[in-house]
Amino acid sequence: MPGETDHELITRSLQGSQKAFRDLLERHHATAWAVVRGVLGDRDEVEDVIQQVYVKVFRGLARFRGDARFSTWLYQIARNEAINAVKKRRMDTTSIDNVVLVAPEKESPDAVMQRSRAGSELEAAMSRIDEKYRLAIELRYMGEHSYEEIAEIMDLPLGTVKTYIHRGKAELKKTMTRTLRRSEKSG
Repeated sequence: MPGETDHELITRSLQGSQKAFRDLLERHHATAWAVVRGVLGDRDEVEDVIQQVYVKVFRGLARFRGDARFSTWLYQIARNEAINAVKKRRMDTTSIDNVVLVAPEKESPDAVMQRSRAGSELEAAMSRIDEKYRLAIELRYMGEHSYEEIAEIMDLPLGTVKTYIHRGKAELKKTMTRTLRRSEKSG
C-alpha cells in the first residue's frame, strides 16, 4: 500500500510479506547506496555490499526495536558493512607488480596522482572528525540529501543538522589544513 509507514511495512515484513520488505528497502535504497558509495567510492563492490546490507536487515529486522528511525538503523548497518569491506580490501592487497595505472588521455599522470592523493587525504580527514558531524556531511554531500531529509534520518531538529554540517566542515577544514602543512614541510 502506498503511504504505509516504515513501522507498518516492518510489521507486515515480519508477518512474511516479501512485498512489504521490498517496498521498505526500495524506500530507503538511496540512503543505503549513498552511505556505501561514500565509504567505498565509485567501486564495483558497492552493489555487493548493498546486498550484504539487505541480508543483515532481513536477518535483524525482528530485533529492530524502533528506538530510532528505520533509516538511522539502516544507515548504521550500511556504514558498518562498507567499513568492513574497506578493511577486507586492505587485507586483500594486490602486489605492486600487478597494478596497471591508466590515466585518461587528457590528464597527466601528475594530475591523476594529485587527485588520488587529495581523495585519500579527504577520506583520512573525514575519519578524524566527530562521528555525528561525519554522518551529517556524508548524507548531505555523498548522499545528496536535503537538510530536512537528514534531520529525519538522524532524528534531529533541522537547526541541529545545519549546526553539525557547519561544525563538521570547520573540523574538516582544520584537519585538511594541518595535513597540507605537514606535507609541505616534508615535501
